[in-house]
Amino acid sequence: MGVLPRSVSLLVVAVLVLLLANLVTSAPDYEHPWVTAQGSASSWQPNTSFNITAALAGLEESKVVSMGPHLVSRTYSRLILSRGSTTTLNCTVEQAGDVAVSWVRGDEVLAMGRYKYTSDERVAVLHETGSNDYSLRVSHLHPEDSAIYECRVNTEPHQVAKVKLVVIDAYSVIFGASEVRVTAGGTLYLLCLVLQVTDVPEYILWYHDTDIIDYSKSSITVKTEEETRSSELQVHNISFSDAGNYTCHPSNASPSYVMVHVANDTNKRSGKAQKCDDCVLFIQLGATFAFFCLSFLAAFCMHSHDHSVEELPALDDYDQYYEYYSDAKML
Repeated sequence: MGVLPRSVSLLVVAVLVLLLANLVTSAPDYEHPWVTAQGSASSWQPNTSFNITAALAGLEESKVVSMGPHLVSRTYSRLILSRGSTTTLNCTVEQAGDVAVSWVRGDEVLAMGRYKYTSDERVAVLHETGSNDYSLRVSHLHPEDSAIYECRVNTEPHQVAKVKLVVIDAYSVIFGASEVRVTAGGTLYLLCLVLQVTDVPEYILWYHDTDIIDYSKSSITVKTEEETRSSELQVHNISFSDAGNYTCHPSNASPSYVMVHVANDTNKRSGKAQKCDDCVLFIQLGATFAFFCLSFLAAFCMHSHDHSVEELPALDDYDQYYEYYSDAKML
């Protein structure tokens, strides 16, 4: 057998080397299972993120969902309440861990974690260790409490949920003139309506001068309607001792007053006083319809005006509060 030419031998050796290299590179790497079949390393990162592959999501690229503290509550909401009400502002943060969660009103820090930073006794912090809820309760609201309340999560970047609280000054009104003249032996009718109130009053009290009227008297009739937020006072067979100042005082609105004068019947007419139940019912229905129309119009105007959310205030100066979080004490 003759010897192969040198060039042919080199060619055979080159082919064998290429075949061996292809065999080695095509074998799967069982020692590193996080390396994909194409040989490129995946973006797997333990304990910080996980991948949803294109095969599962039906997308060309994988989606990475970050883990860690994240705000679940709405980033912006609006709340309208009346004077004297109590509200609880809720903020839910999942996987908060040691990250500080605080409530801020303007430049004032109200609470951080489960610690209270304000001296206002009407403010209370509602948070239990291990809970995802960081709530702030404010009782006996007044119009000065109207502001934007922010729940801040001290992550990078900061996460903020804002609640715009509007406290309106509810009031009551007694229909008719500020002074009423009634004939002795007749019947006094007074109708009181509570306006601009978001909650049903717990009670509506009637006063004669400085004393609460005794509803158990046979001459006294009081009808209170929750739906219309109204109260009607009737004083039957009125006498001169019933003259004076009458006050309607709801639990969650400012009071209203009327002065009642009792006069002799100069015409010497006898008979029962004219009843006005139909008039009172008509006034109640009209006032209720007007109240709901005005409420709808006000809500529509506020919704149209507040489509855009106010820009967040600068947070650079606020970061100084977080370094004292571990040493915070309850007031």
